[in-house]
Amino acid sequence: MIKHDAQQQRDWLWLAIIAGMGFALRAAAMAGFQHVPQGDELAYRSMALNLLGGNGIVDSMGNHAMYNVGYALFVLAPVFFLFGEDLLAVRLVNMCLGGAVIILCYLVAKEAGAGRLGRLIAAAAWALYLPNGIYGMYLAKENLMIPLMLGVMWCALRLARQPSHTVATGCGALLGLLALTGNAALSLLVVLAWALLLSPASMAQRASMAMLALSVALAISSPWLLRNMQVIGAPVLNTNGGFNLYLGNNPAATGMFISISETPRGPTWDALRKTGEVQASETLKQEAMSWVKAHPTAFLALAAKKAAYFWAPPLHAGKGEASAAEKLVRLLWVIQFLVLMGGAIGTLLIPRLRHRQVALLWLALACYTGVHMLFYVIFRYREPVMPILAVMAGLLLESLVAARHQTANRIQ
Repeated sequence: MIKHDAQQQRDWLWLAIIAGMGFALRAAAMAGFQHVPQGDELAYRSMALNLLGGNGIVDSMGNHAMYNVGYALFVLAPVFFLFGEDLLAVRLVNMCLGGAVIILCYLVAKEAGAGRLGRLIAAAAWALYLPNGIYGMYLAKENLMIPLMLGVMWCALRLARQPSHTVATGCGALLGLLALTGNAALSLLVVLAWALLLSPASMAQRASMAMLALSVALAISSPWLLRNMQVIGAPVLNTNGGFNLYLGNNPAATGMFISISETPRGPTWDALRKTGEVQASETLKQEAMSWVKAHPTAFLALAAKKAAYFWAPPLHAGKGEASAAEKLVRLLWVIQFLVLMGGAIGTLLIPRLRHRQVALLWLALACYTGVHMLFYVIFRYREPVMPILAVMAGLLLESLVAARHQTANRIQ
């Protein structure tokens, strides 16, 4: 028992060192990378500032529910309330969220069957993944989505092994927060459902855990649904579903994000917006579905292209002329990405890793990729599932080290 406690203390010491490395990476990004909020960041900032100013949750374009409310409500609004419109304070909070993800990688790896080495490798792989430092500079919802999604994965992996109404309740809370923060993450409901099917619990226990999780998730998200019913006339999580579906499925769609001005709807978009955000979203949704029905082959080809874009190595260049430092960072990013991808793919080749816990990790990757095959791809959207690749890389490397030791022992 004493030996076990000492081992656990050493593990947490190593984890603290790894987390410190992650914080150092993020601090370096804050010191060396200049970024001015733009695009979606301005919308989230406006939502938080308007809420604090007594104007309700309204974005920079005057929409009341175009964007998911979670990041603005749970991160930006409290920070702005305490420190004013201080971007440094927001980035420090993003850094803390990143630190939580490092610890969650360790815990998820443990639930996925990793031993001490695999857990620490998973945490280190994420701590040193370069985009973490850069994206921590952004006022982006992914900073909150990532720890919430990893929390759901931990719960699903635990429930697949050990029935627990407490874990189901926690999972429901995380799903409720994810519903408010990033709809794409609700694809993890499939993972939770499969985990419950794998659970050793009775059918009645599985049903009760599922109902409990869904009830808690609904309890957390329902106030926002009721607010939207009163303000915009529809109980929706956001009003960008039809908009995003149309951007990904129209005669000008490429698979990547394009401006609506580049689509057939471009010339009439301003007029459509004036009909209200709910009506505009519904109109674009119907136009996207009409295009899909009329062009099923093109839709399937485009969906496949989106999957390829989603997992394409980050070989793209930034805006403007890149400095030598930026070129080096981008090269290292590509190398890290390929290593993580190789680690994930490698789990398919190791017989001892072909078990239900790793299968749940693969299911999460498939579901999250599938969502973006319906809409469009921005490279930033891939970040919430990259920690899962870090976990899989930890499992693979640990298995390779164990196999090498076994071979060495047989030779001796």
